[in-house]
Amino acid sequence: MGRQTGRVSGVSSSQGTSIVIPGGGSGQISVKDEGSVISDAVTILDFVGADVRVLGSAGASEVQIYIPPPAFDSHWNSNDGSNGNQAVSESISRTTARISQPTSEGNPFNTGGTANTDAPASINSSATFTTPSTTTGWGGNSNMAVTFFSADGTTVLDSYTTPAITGNGTNTSSSGKIVVTISSYAADTTRFKAKASVAVNVSGVFSDNSLQGGRYNVRCVMTTDSTTDGTGPYTFTQTAVFYDTNPSTPSIAGSTTIAETGGSVVTKHLSGIEYYTTGSDFTVAVTTINNLNANTAKASANLVVAAPNYGISSLSQSPFGTGSGNFSGWTIAFDNTNANYSNTAFAISSSNFRFRGTNAVATATPADPWASGSTSTSSASAILVDTYGTTSSDLVEDFDDENRRQDSGYNSGNTSGNWTSTNALSAGEAAVFGGELIVPSAATLTSGASNADYSLYKPDAGGANPNYSALGTPANYFRTIVDSTGLNRSSFTLTITGTFVSNATDDLLNDRLQIFISRRASANGGFSGPTNTNLLEVHGPNYNFASFDDGVSNGNIREASSSGGTVNCTFGGKTCETGFFMNIRINNTTIKIDRIAVTFF
Repeated sequence: MGRQTGRVSGVSSSQGTSIVIPGGGSGQISVKDEGSVISDAVTILDFVGADVRVLGSAGASEVQIYIPPPAFDSHWNSNDGSNGNQAVSESISRTTARISQPTSEGNPFNTGGTANTDAPASINSSATFTTPSTTTGWGGNSNMAVTFFSADGTTVLDSYTTPAITGNGTNTSSSGKIVVTISSYAADTTRFKAKASVAVNVSGVFSDNSLQGGRYNVRCVMTTDSTTDGTGPYTFTQTAVFYDTNPSTPSIAGSTTIAETGGSVVTKHLSGIEYYTTGSDFTVAVTTINNLNANTAKASANLVVAAPNYGISSLSQSPFGTGSGNFSGWTIAFDNTNANYSNTAFAISSSNFRFRGTNAVATATPADPWASGSTSTSSASAILVDTYGTTSSDLVEDFDDENRRQDSGYNSGNTSGNWTSTNALSAGEAAVFGGELIVPSAATLTSGASNADYSLYKPDAGGANPNYSALGTPANYFRTIVDSTGLNRSSFTLTITGTFVSNATDDLLNDRLQIFISRRASANGGFSGPTNTNLLEVHGPNYNFASFDDGVSNGNIREASSSGGTVNCTFGGKTCETGFFMNIRINNTTIKIDRIAVTFF
């Protein structure tokens, strides 16, 4: 039973592997199966198939042939093995920030040319680099070399190369700032595998180099065992990032103020009361803004200015972006303080907005990439704002405007409004206020608190606002309802919404609310016209066919089918053409009407 003791060669191909005895095939070779000899009288071994691999040497004259080939873990930061992608990940969180300018490069930090640009930044004072699972190639003379580079990518601030990795353990650099931890060390067929984790004390490295953070990156190089592996080396290079030591959070040491911008205020009047409206400009000023960019700044929205009670949308401002022209005393220097902000075009832009109150303020909130500073709030002001447009129409009144409102003579029969909204109300006149028709003394603030005295409220471009505390019931409102169809109408419905003592129908029944009607015209003799004194009445008793005389002594037209806010009315057999004149009279301060819509039949 002879055994070949000379060198043998292995030849691999896609079809298989052959083992050939040199020297023309003289001599014999023993064939083993898992250590047991199965043949010892051959000179050529021909292994047919793709899954055959000759690996290493089990002795001076012996090779090991694997069928199928062994499966190894992937290498460090690679995807070349049986356990898939072992790409290295970092533990830090990044954000895009505007990098501040140091006094000079390295004083107090390095930027690598990224000053005053948007670049990745982090406040994480330590970083860990590791793979999802174990990697192959350890053991023997394998090691890990870690290098901490400054901003230029070449200057080394700290480095460490571990001793040979032959088992689990913690390997710490002489500075104590780099630690390589090996765990899960185990055989990987003919190699060894392990999970490597590299921890770097980022803040410590910078402190050792007398730097207040700065731009850096870490490189981790894994060298495999030259005997059992020999491939590589395998490298992970971290993408450079700016470490912000976050020495302070932005603050406002001064004040925030808001005031009208002279000559740029737009106002309107309703029922004698003046309101700021869309397009009004205010000046908001913020003084002594500190540390807006130490050592990095937000890429945008460095200062958020808001005035919600004014109907002004909040603005996100930046000294190097949107709103940059509003800043003064600011530079990109890391130690910037005493910056100021002033915006003279802080404009009311909200549509369909109302505010009445004494607590209108502007706020300013500074922020860096990591946190917002304390909000600075202006002094409170008493203001009135109304940005609703004209919503009244031929058949609908929403009490957002006085475009259709008329005096008690109904504009002599002309259907357009002739009310002077700048005039203060007199006794007996109702107020269009906050989208409602009310008794003037029943006015309220947006908060719901009762307040009818607006003499100290802004705006007052047209003079001081009125005090309606003494204007109680009754309160009247006049306008013309226009029917443009040309049809002769026999009846109509009023849909009334708002706040009532009970509901619209019940309040009309009990004369807490009264509505007087006069036809504009009639085809068959019904009383009509703006000066007609034989008025039809939606309030009071229900319509009674037997006693109804078109307003001479009985003009009640509300039908018994009325309920809640749906008030059905009849013209009592006399037709109505082109609409009617309507006088709404409120006799109870609880009642506030926000809509009346007319439907003819």
